Amino acid sequence: MAVSNTSLGAMFIRIALAVFLIVAGILTLQLDKGLLGQIQAGLSGNEIASAVYSFVKGDFANVLIVIIGILEILAGGFLILGLFMDIGNLSNPIMIIILIFWVIVILLVDLLGPGGLFNGAFKSFATILSFLKTLSLHVLVLGAILLARE
Repeated sequence: MAVSNTSLGAMFIRIALAVFLIVAGILTLQLDKGLLGQIQAGLSGNEIASAVYSFVKGDFANVLIVIIGILEILAGGFLILGLFMDIGNLSNPIMIIILIFWVIVILLVDLLGPGGLFNGAFKSFATILSFLKTLSLHVLVLGAILLARE
């Protein structure tokens, strides 16, 4: 009985993670290029794009954001695909790539990005709460990735 509950719980986590990554990727790809995209990223809460714009400017930032969006969609698609078919030996390396990608996101957004640990997280009580909310979401996604790897 415990095995089926664990399997069912792991399946729900995998589906939720896949949907999260696909939606985040779509939202990232829908950002406009240039200054309007930077404003849109800040207003829409796309912290990954905001972090990229804070470190890199111009066309390279736009290319990097498109790559990140595509990787998010592919990662989510891979997780959904793994529910319906046996991916075999390909599963572990791809999950490690997704894990590394997400650790980089945490470093960019939660440590170095605007409002991150090293960039204004403790300016006020509101920024502390915002930082903790974002960090907890990213750590939840990291935990889901680790569970999906097993």
